Amino acid sequence: MTVVSIIIPVYNEARTIERVCFQLQELPQERFELIFVDDGSSDETACLLKANVPSDVTVIRLNINRGKTAAVREGLALATGDWVIVQDADLEYDPQDIVRLLDVAGKSDVAVYGLRPSYWSRPSRLMFASGVLFIDLCFLLIYGRWVRDHATCYKLIPRHVLVSFDLQSTGFEGCVEITAKLMRSKIPIRQIPISYSPRSTSEGKKLSWRHGFAALWTAWQWRAWLPKTSENRVCFNAEAHER
Repeated sequence: MTVVSIIIPVYNEARTIERVCFQLQELPQERFELIFVDDGSSDETACLLKANVPSDVTVIRLNINRGKTAAVREGLALATGDWVIVQDADLEYDPQDIVRLLDVAGKSDVAVYGLRPSYWSRPSRLMFASGVLFIDLCFLLIYGRWVRDHATCYKLIPRHVLVSFDLQSTGFEGCVEITAKLMRSKIPIRQIPISYSPRSTSEGKKLSWRHGFAALWTAWQWRAWLPKTSENRVCFNAEAHER
């Protein structure tokens, strides 16, 4: 049976973490491995996690806030599933869409991205939507490949592939690093529409215009990165098929 490791980085999400825990536990548990990473929260998040997460679910507590991708890297080190996906703890994404992404993935070495609606008609979304589109275009110019909405949280990727990337990012720019390395590895990226309920900065949205500069630099930084050799890739695939 194919198993997906869901890594949930959490930072000061006391308002939503209980509902996220409930939604994730509605998934068929035999197919999903949950790994919560509390990224140094200073609110009641840690207590709520302890009260709402079953004892057999992995919870990692970081002493200081290190950044979203740093938290994902901690979770990835303990992941055992065939596939890995990140779930934000802010209720913007519906975990039921993960099942749909997995159906599209099949058994191939592909990445499946959840394509969010852009909500161009909402003035509060213009900065975020235009910023994401700008970096998407930068990928096309730098890497010669097109992907719409590189910044989506829902990236379903084979675990052996993601581990081989040896991620270096710590913050939100990890989305750019992952997409850049997928492109450099010539791994196909499939996309399917997903549901999305964006929240505003006043509701706890942590992205700002400053993250756009970090994203642009990261896209340029990995332009010459080389994946592991084909020999190593064969070893990775053999390991995956034995699961």
